[in-house]
Amino acid sequence: VGIDTSIASRLLLEAALVYEQDWTSVAQGDLKMPWDMEAGHRQTTPQYALRQTSRFVREAVGTLRRRDGLKQTRTWLDDASQDSMGYPDYYLNQFHHQTDGWFSKESADVYETSTETLFLGRQDSMQRRTLVPLSKLPVKPSSILEVACGTGRVGTFTRDLFPEAEFTLSDLSPFYLDKSRKNDAYWRQRYAGTNGGAEPPAARLVQANAEKLPFEDASFDAVTCVYLFHEMPAEARANAAAEMARVVKPGGTVVFTDSIQRGDRPALDEGLDKFENLNEPHYPSYIRSDIPKYFTDAGLVCGDKSVASTSKTLSFTKPL
Repeated sequence: VGIDTSIASRLLLEAALVYEQDWTSVAQGDLKMPWDMEAGHRQTTPQYALRQTSRFVREAVGTLRRRDGLKQTRTWLDDASQDSMGYPDYYLNQFHHQTDGWFSKESADVYETSTETLFLGRQDSMQRRTLVPLSKLPVKPSSILEVACGTGRVGTFTRDLFPEAEFTLSDLSPFYLDKSRKNDAYWRQRYAGTNGGAEPPAARLVQANAEKLPFEDASFDAVTCVYLFHEMPAEARANAAAEMARVVKPGGTVVFTDSIQRGDRPALDEGLDKFENLNEPHYPSYIRSDIPKYFTDAGLVCGDKSVASTSKTLSFTKPL
């Protein structure tokens, strides 16, 4: 089929290794098994598979057309709406050439399928590394904020690991926040059915810019952020890091997960810049930036680092 066998073998090995990493954390008690992997969940039904396949094929056609320059790469939101709603200019980019960027229900509905396809099924396992630093804390966090939660997929894993914690999901896109609401509702329904009790309270949903979080100082025991910084310019990254540091409690933890950078896996360094071709204008500066410095400049102390395939996870603590 025209696929280089060495590339195919490497990608399959990447997937196998990240699954093994995830399973090792489960075996050690740091993670639970993914809560929706058993037969009977919605993604195991033919109807779900057909619906998501149809959405993905339509999305792939549009993505390829935009990538080839046949479509503009800015979202449909006009300047007046942007000014009125306060969306930063960088946020209006159609990242990954995806339909409508972050500004439609259609985009939110196909996002998980598109990204898992892009990463050949590795995304959940890579993103679940975010939870390992939290699971190792001597005291479980009782209040958790996820910044830039997207569809809320990672949030369901967080809630499943810490079902008794007060949980807040924030995102700048109302469409993705609504998708988070639906994913949270599905997790709560399944959790109640599996554990034979009442549904846990719904997550708090807050539309917010990561650079201007609408929370009081020292509001959360833990703050997580997954796959945000590579889509932000440097100043915005610094602002977001400062906000996370502000809203976490003294003694609390901030966990950051995003793409690897140059030097994390030197053999992949030269290929990282190619990701800019997926309409990621800030990616080249991201992979050359000093991520820990954003957080230490905001008063946090560096903790652990782990790498899972093409993602990395860093943890930070706020001094008492």
